[in-house]
Amino acid sequence: MIGVGVEVMALVLILSVFNGLEDFQKNLFKTFDPDLTVISASDTRFSLTSTQFNQLAKISGVSSVQPILEDQALIRYNGKQLVVTLKGIDSSFISSRRLKEQVVDGDYLVEYEGNPFGMVGAGVFMSMGMNFDDVFHPVEVWYPNQKALAKFQVNEEAANLKTFFPSGVLQVEQIFDNQMILVPLPWMRELTLADSNSVSRVDVMLKEGANEIDVQQAIQSILGSTYQVQTRNQQHAILLRAIKIEKLFVFILMAFIMGIASFTLFYALSLLVIEKRKDLRTLLAMGITQQQLLRIFLSVGLFISFSGALVGMALGFALGWIQQTFGIIPLGIPNALIDSYPIQMEWFDFLMTAAVVIVITFLASIIPARKAVQMTFNQPKAD
Repeated sequence: MIGVGVEVMALVLILSVFNGLEDFQKNLFKTFDPDLTVISASDTRFSLTSTQFNQLAKISGVSSVQPILEDQALIRYNGKQLVVTLKGIDSSFISSRRLKEQVVDGDYLVEYEGNPFGMVGAGVFMSMGMNFDDVFHPVEVWYPNQKALAKFQVNEEAANLKTFFPSGVLQVEQIFDNQMILVPLPWMRELTLADSNSVSRVDVMLKEGANEIDVQQAIQSILGSTYQVQTRNQQHAILLRAIKIEKLFVFILMAFIMGIASFTLFYALSLLVIEKRKDLRTLLAMGITQQQLLRIFLSVGLFISFSGALVGMALGFALGWIQQTFGIIPLGIPNALIDSYPIQMEWFDFLMTAAVVIVITFLASIIPARKAVQMTFNQPKAD
């Protein structure tokens, strides 16, 4: 029973950690990803008319519609250079206060009195050695001029140059911090020589309590099939699918280990059959049937599995609650966003684990039960 309980407890805790990681990723996405995003089904950039923007803004449940132009560029500052991702935003992004809480230093703005500024990821800010007090050396941004490169003109005109001063430092998560800079949308369009209405995507923020599926369908009906409207989970479908697949393979692996561990139950019941040989003959003399004897040993195996599963689930829930509440087991990763392993317990995992254990232990009980029947009913008459 203890052996089965330990197996159930281990599997429950492992699955709960995977649930915690998935939940942590989803909560992390909420800090910098929109509720819904609109992208083109075929092009990296597209344009929406003012009428379409107005139609999107009037959909019930929509609080903000934000045009975004995003691309990679080379920045240079203080003798250092780095390839980063520039994200052009407008006043709708600022008014919605997205990433406001993630500004750890400086101000929350990308434009002041007509001058461009950039909110820089913490990793970029530190690696480039940027300084708010340096008002004489702006950050240079170099972007390839596609028209010049198409004519094979490799000279000073082959790249567009614009500058900005850092206004704030953003700290969201490692990938974001090491590559992202938020800049004004018109400035970004000038740098990339994009049209006045060109965007790479349109972010849609929802009101509290709004149904994202209903809003998603409403947006899709307005824009048509040439655009894709993705929820936050769909934006990171590959990552979330990878977590689920990894969780599935861990479950299968642990079930296989349980199958190997069930041999202990098999040998325990086999020894019980040998030990109770005389008692079995007594039961035979009292008129026990083969089916009754088979049910006795199967019941013993099921009792062990049921009791072990209950003990394991209780221990798993208790340890999971302790980890979830107090975080006693740390991640051991410096500067991580979380200090301890995340735990998210789901009753479905408990039920699936218990069901797998019960099935495996039941199968392990069949052979000893049949062996008991054979030893009892196939004895020579002289005995």
